[in-house]
Amino acid sequence: MTVWHKIDWEDIPSREEFEQGTIGLLLNGETNTDRMRDSIRRTRKLILNRPSGRWNSSPSDKFVNEHAWVIESLITRGIIERIKPKEYRLKRDPR
Repeated sequence: MTVWHKIDWEDIPSREEFEQGTIGLLLNGETNTDRMRDSIRRTRKLILNRPSGRWNSSPSDKFVNEHAWVIESLITRGIIERIKPKEYRLKRDPR
């Protein structure tokens, strides 16, 4: 059984895992990136520190940064589109 714990480097999902989780959340109607990350974090029972905005200086920063790269990749591939800051929707069914 997984218990709640502070995030460490090895807890950060791969980009593929982030993408699968993000698409699943979008298919279920979630649009906000903060709530997406929170849902992914809660599923893994991770306690994050407040990100500093320094990309990869801590596991919490890396977690946010990796998810941001996945969002950008999904936009570039035409799978999602930005509707306003931190809000996205599926542009086409990714399946």
